[in-house]
Amino acid sequence: MNVERWVAKRRPVWQELEDLLKKVDRSGLGSLDREQLQALGRLYRSTSSDLSRARALNLGSDILSYLNNLAVKGHNQVYQSRKNRWLDFFNYLYATFPALVRQHMGVVAIAFAIFLLPGFACWDFEHKDVNFAHMEIMKGHPMVSDEMWDMIEHKKMWTDQLQDASPTFSSTIAANNIRVCIMAFALGITAGLGTTLILFFNGMSVGTVCGICQHYGLLPNLLLFMVGHGSLELPAIFISGGAGLLMGKAILFPGQHSRGDALRLAAKPALGMFGGCVLLLLIAGTIEGFISPRTDLSGQTKVLVGLAAFLCLLAYLFVPRKPLGRSSNS
Repeated sequence: MNVERWVAKRRPVWQELEDLLKKVDRSGLGSLDREQLQALGRLYRSTSSDLSRARALNLGSDILSYLNNLAVKGHNQVYQSRKNRWLDFFNYLYATFPALVRQHMGVVAIAFAIFLLPGFACWDFEHKDVNFAHMEIMKGHPMVSDEMWDMIEHKKMWTDQLQDASPTFSSTIAANNIRVCIMAFALGITAGLGTTLILFFNGMSVGTVCGICQHYGLLPNLLLFMVGHGSLELPAIFISGGAGLLMGKAILFPGQHSRGDALRLAAKPALGMFGGCVLLLLIAGTIEGFISPRTDLSGQTKVLVGLAAFLCLLAYLFVPRKPLGRSSNS
């Protein structure tokens, strides 16, 4: 059997199936007319048969990977069950998002390190020289603003005045943290450079504020303010940063794919990782608005809230679960 001739003969069939699948991706299965729907099933079965033959002939990995992807996509369209979007959304939060985080824990750990290392370094610099906080990252933008510096210097916590504005403060905090996560995720398109800078500078900021608060004896107050919501807020930022780094990795190291294809392949799991962080940040924003700034709550209560939230997060992320019912991915 002439393998090259067989591949050349079958390639138009594969291309026809690929074109139909692209149309379905753009406009949905309902965009196909009756003849196209029949062709979709026929071409899928033919391509599946070709995949089996290609494996038997031990063809190159490029053709096998291409046919396998076509067959999988064709199967999902030909045999897909009726979608239950509410069930799909529940299964995404219940099982898919935690599974994606576990699968890509390596990039999440890297995002954590990019945040932690400059944070620790700035805390150390501030500990050795209190004026380090006056250093400007950009012209007119010091590490710690003059207003915050003045309050800390007079041994006042800027967080104490927030409890009276909790209802509106909660939504503001959530929106701000979502913005940081969006930037950490979306800037992965810069080959990960923008994501790295977002994590790096946020780590510097947190480390410097912790250092100046320690210098004036307010570090325990700051930590008690942060412990409740930080147990969810910081992991959400690291996961979003990991999602951005995942896209950056695809651009820098595309492997056997083109950079565009590698980015498209990485974008789906990265978006799935980022999407679940929105829920975490909404919960963290609620804690930060209604519990963290309250001066009438004991420190032990805030620690217990933070500990409970963190343990729940660990159980949520690391206890494997299967999707419930029949989702669109089943």
